[in-house]
Amino acid sequence: MHRMKAAVVAVSVCGLLAGGIANSALADQGGHVKEVIKHAKEGIAHEKEAIKHLEEAIQGSDNAHAKEALEHAKESLTHAEESLAHAEEAHHPVKKK
Repeated sequence: MHRMKAAVVAVSVCGLLAGGIANSALADQGGHVKEVIKHAKEGIAHEKEAIKHLEEAIQGSDNAHAKEALEHAKESLTHAEESLAHAEEAHHPVKKK
């Protein structure tokens, strides 16, 4: 149970960091954007790993709260990936013809 709680906390923190970093990239068009995007990608990779560990921790469990936490973690990952995509698009806008 302790491992499961630690995994839930790790996923939550990673989600907050990745989303916050991507939002910072959108707000700052200066020279730090590349570094911010790089860190957002690292945060997303860590969040994916945390989700994998959470899935392993709750495998075979009937703990409804743990399963709900996993679903929220997956939603958080999706939002972080969307934020990163917007940050990358803002940094390298696509020219329309």
